[in-house]
Amino acid sequence: MAKNFHTDNKAFMLYKDWEDIFQALDSSEEIGELVMALFAYAKRGETPKLSGGTKIAFLMMRAAIERDGIAWEEMCAQRSECGKKGGRPKKSDESGNTDEKAEQTAASADNAEEKPQGINDTAEKPKAFSQTKRFSEKAKKADKDIDIDKDKDIDIDKDTDKDKDKDKAIDKEKKKDAGTAKSVVRSFGTHKNIMLTSEQYNELESRCRSAGLSLESHISKLSQWLFTNGRHCTDPYRIISGWLDNDSKRKTAVKPKERQGCDLSWYDDYAMNFDLSKFF
Repeated sequence: MAKNFHTDNKAFMLYKDWEDIFQALDSSEEIGELVMALFAYAKRGETPKLSGGTKIAFLMMRAAIERDGIAWEEMCAQRSECGKKGGRPKKSDESGNTDEKAEQTAASADNAEEKPQGINDTAEKPKAFSQTKRFSEKAKKADKDIDIDKDKDIDIDKDTDKDKDKDKAIDKEKKKDAGTAKSVVRSFGTHKNIMLTSEQYNELESRCRSAGLSLESHISKLSQWLFTNGRHCTDPYRIISGWLDNDSKRKTAVKPKERQGCDLSWYDDYAMNFDLSKFF
């Protein structure tokens, strides 16, 4: 029967880079809630109701737990398949040899009773009998050598199959790790309350460079606003992306003479007076 990692696997992996996610949460209660949610999913497949940053962190960690669980199920299936192939073929039963020896002993005893008196027991046996026995022993030895060679070939084939399975599993893990690295959530901002994946951060940074804007400035403004008002942002990527679109349009529309130098007071007024309530 196929294994299920929720019920059959007794452990699940906690990664070191999850420490930043736990530290980005606001309180110990949220950390405890996240930990219990991870155990509930790993052990029973349950998805509890969460909100805010705790929900985002759980979704990212759940993907890693599910990835590791599927890899564990595939490994169990491979081991079960190898077990069904069976072990090495059994050699000739020793009891058969014992019976053969017993028959030879009984035959020699019958011959001894039939021999007339005066015949020397140490007399040489006929040449035909000795040659037949020698050929029989050679045939048995050749059969044993063939069986040994077959056993060696079977063992070599099994080792080759195991190596191929290991290589496939390693390649699959590398591809999964590469995909997970792009989706790891990191905390940004002055107060570490802006949660973005590596892929989202790289995209926003590229857009800022092309528009001549500062991504760190946008993140700091949003981080300070959330901290001052005691709010939690569920989708900071969407907010910052909207800011970049508006700032790019504003920068394109304003004449160079009206926006010379590094005066960012116009941006401060825009950022601090921007209504963020519609994003929550």
